[in-house]
Amino acid sequence: MSRRAFAVTLLTAFLMAAGRAAAWNQAGAKSAGPLELKDVPDRPWLAGLHPGQFEVLTQQIPVRIVFVGYSREQVNVTDFQAFLPATYRPVVRYPQFYGLQGRNLGLVYEFRYSFDFKGPHFTDRFFGALASLGRPGPRTEVQTMYNDQVNNVLDVPDDVLYLDAPSVEAWLHHNDGGGHDQGYTVYFVNWYGRPDFRFHVYEKTDEPDPDTGYNFGALRASRRMIAWGGSTGRLWFYDLSAGPEQWGGSWNVDDPDIDGDGEDDGRLPPIWEYAAGGYLAYLGNDLGAVTRLIAINLLFTTSPLYDPLVTAPGAGGAKVAHVAMFEDDEDSATTGLDFFDAKYMRARLKEFQPYYPWKVRESLTDPIDAGAKAALDTFTTFWTGEYLPGCWEAFGFPVAELYCFLSANQASYFPNYRPSDYVGKVASFNLTASAGHPIGVIGLADENWTDGTQSFMYAFGDPELRSVGLGFTQTTLHEFGHHVGLSHPHDGYDSEWSEYYGILFDYSAGGDYYFVWTGDESDTAMSYLRVSNGFGQFDRDNLYRWETAGYLNWSNALADAVLAHPESRRVQALVEAADRLAAHGRAQFRRWNYLESAAAMRHAYEFLLKASDDIGASSPAIERARSPLPASAPRHLCTVRFPRE
Repeated sequence: MSRRAFAVTLLTAFLMAAGRAAAWNQAGAKSAGPLELKDVPDRPWLAGLHPGQFEVLTQQIPVRIVFVGYSREQVNVTDFQAFLPATYRPVVRYPQFYGLQGRNLGLVYEFRYSFDFKGPHFTDRFFGALASLGRPGPRTEVQTMYNDQVNNVLDVPDDVLYLDAPSVEAWLHHNDGGGHDQGYTVYFVNWYGRPDFRFHVYEKTDEPDPDTGYNFGALRASRRMIAWGGSTGRLWFYDLSAGPEQWGGSWNVDDPDIDGDGEDDGRLPPIWEYAAGGYLAYLGNDLGAVTRLIAINLLFTTSPLYDPLVTAPGAGGAKVAHVAMFEDDEDSATTGLDFFDAKYMRARLKEFQPYYPWKVRESLTDPIDAGAKAALDTFTTFWTGEYLPGCWEAFGFPVAELYCFLSANQASYFPNYRPSDYVGKVASFNLTASAGHPIGVIGLADENWTDGTQSFMYAFGDPELRSVGLGFTQTTLHEFGHHVGLSHPHDGYDSEWSEYYGILFDYSAGGDYYFVWTGDESDTAMSYLRVSNGFGQFDRDNLYRWETAGYLNWSNALADAVLAHPESRRVQALVEAADRLAAHGRAQFRRWNYLESAAAMRHAYEFLLKASDDIGASSPAIERARSPLPASAPRHLCTVRFPRE
């Protein structure tokens, strides 16, 4: 592969897509208005609910593209714009692997773009702030790796600047964020070429692992970053004059295949490599690719991995995370629960979805019983190729063994909760180091291998994993994030390209898209960086929008069933209360107060559940939304990057 092949490949693919996008936009976007399921009588006393209708909420999404330290001559805005989508229609990703649509989320985003090249006044202030915010330190190991490349344009000096990423984000938000909270901003930063330039990296060091105390952000060279966002506001910055760094591959300008998987890897090198004799030449195209494939698709407006409403409790119910620990460790002095903090996990989940009552409970099987041990050993044979027999054979993959074993025996490990509670069941295994378990795999949010619905979660720990900083709490939080719908910020779905090409355009970091690893450089426990233990602004926006639209349509369906019931007058007060909440939720959604809109729609749905229970009404529309899907999909295993660094 030539040193410019990545840019050429992306340019070709994206211009093809842009041509289709232009034709599609010229013909007119598909209708995003309310979709009538059936004709219903007019009920003028309802303001927030539309009984019997399925509605698609359309949200205008302003996206500001701000260039700091770039001139208009450096960035071809026309090339940049060719990569940008006009719309995004989120889908539940897992059913798409089967060629099925899954539940319609009832959302469409329509983007409105603006471009801003900052002048000298702002630019001087910003880079002056970087100089004052940074702490001097030695060149990172990764920057030394870059210096050791044969084809690098220059060498990074011995001394560089370390910048706290959330502090830089906060500076941008407070000094350029006024009036922009109803929209998203991408900052493209270039300090290089100015007389005050300092070689620099970004870091986040304030959230060590809650169990081991290991500080990935402070101790791992691979956690020095070039991008960040989501901890203060609705912005993400991307600095090609920072680094080079390891996560997105900007340090390597020699090897076509960085990760050794036999496939050439696309990466964006540091800004000084965009020059004659450098690695790349298509800056406008590449920054457009970053905007679409990372900022928009993976951070700002994403699609859920699983349907979040599957985890909805009943009226008055709680969300429960029950962690069943299986002890298969030789150390009798400790158990896996010594490396799991239930209170910490509950606090982070409560911050994320405060409109639910939350419980985090734990139980211990010490030592692991023979049945669970056999299921674990069979599960592990997936990596050895020497498959043991088991119940997995009905599904075709040994990875299904834990699911089918726990399904048949869950009463032995998970206690009963109230019928109105939703229980997310986590099977955690505390193992002996190197006891046949692959160190790279630390968790899995599984499906039920029948209809694409989330089922159990698994977490793995052992002394070897703990020696590299990994406890159970952050892993369990990460898997629970998947369980309620969140994807990694390095894999996702492109809505328009899927429609234009008529194929599933679901992608992850690797090959031509290796550079999307940089999406991990954002505030979320769903990242593999492990520098954040909670859920940031982008996680919250996306989940609250999914739940706002989902609960609205469930409420519309349930309201129709309640009002059609002969005893509906007995519960009219509950329907009216739900209607007021739905109207409030709509207003808050339009104002980008997504937490308020999701909470209001959830409470509206609870009122209607109470009404339907009181008179015995039910909605076939909700039952259809939960109907089985006929197939299985590839697993999204959660692994460790650079475990032995």
